[in-house]
Amino acid sequence: MAEKGWLILNYTIPKEPSRVRVSVWRKLKKYGSVNIGQSMWLLPLSAKHIDIFTEISDEIIQNSGDAYILKGNFVRENGSDNIVELFNKARDEEYKELLEKCEDFFREIDKETERQNFSFAEVEENEEEYNKLIVWYRKIAERDFFSASLRIVSEQELEKCKNTLEDFSNWVYELNSENN
Repeated sequence: MAEKGWLILNYTIPKEPSRVRVSVWRKLKKYGSVNIGQSMWLLPLSAKHIDIFTEISDEIIQNSGDAYILKGNFVRENGSDNIVELFNKARDEEYKELLEKCEDFFREIDKETERQNFSFAEVEENEEEYNKLIVWYRKIAERDFFSASLRIVSEQELEKCKNTLEDFSNWVYELNSENN
């Protein structure tokens, strides 16, 4: 793998108030950074990620902490490869959770079909659930910098969710049209 530039955020924050630690941790996770040591987080080098780490660093400093942002490259050849594996592992964990929710979606449609609950309200409810899955997928994909292995599977399952919802919606429409 070609050598990549990396952005490193190292920081210390007072133990209290804990809300600051939680806020920083949540932001680091939200933007897809990975932890490689005690309060040391990495992102691929980009202008956007510099802005993100700068914003987080400002929050840390405003709350009596210390923060350092560095640009770097690994000295050992496999260093970047190992870090890419960490990123992909983190994204695959997120994709696994998404795939579990897709299975829940399929079970819900099956359950309503078995119950013959073919109402417009049920279609709306399932559309909302499908839209939540799409939004969640987009958030994961945005921080999937290196195309984790479960990305394609997740896209395929979401397509199955879409098709299942369309089939269910068409069935509800047909059954309700016949009754009117």
